[in-house]
Amino acid sequence: MTTIERDASPVWDLIEDQPMAMLVTHVGMGLDARPMAANVRRDEGLIYILANKDEDTDHQVQDNREVLLTFQKDAAHVVVHGKAIAMENPGKVRELWNVFDKAWWDGPEDPRIRLIAITPGRAEYWQSPGKLISYADMILSAVTGKKPDAGHHGAVRL
Repeated sequence: MTTIERDASPVWDLIEDQPMAMLVTHVGMGLDARPMAANVRRDEGLIYILANKDEDTDHQVQDNREVLLTFQKDAAHVVVHGKAIAMENPGKVRELWNVFDKAWWDGPEDPRIRLIAITPGRAEYWQSPGKLISYADMILSAVTGKKPDAGHHGAVRL
């Protein structure tokens, strides 16, 4: 069991910098995953996703609110466990709207948009010194028999 750390700021910093996340939802007894644009709002304690109304993400969140979001930046990885809710909130959609959303919808008033709000519960993270340093450390470890530096791993409540 990983000890829960008190300071969640480094994890919020990591996920705020990432515009994309892998959203994992439940489908029946299995799981479904897809990349989604993530709008992290630390001040609200929420992560927002714009999804298509009446399609898989929308239905799956309504059937089971438990979700995972995974974020990756360089050699850092974060898994966020949370509860999602699908809702209508045109004002929030307008606030979150950006130029990339135009690829999927006609505009922030497009009736096909469903807002998914995720309340994070806890997060686990892994940080390694980077690919080149990790490879060099593994080679050195193979030669010397010393265990490689796997980086830092921890968990926080968000």
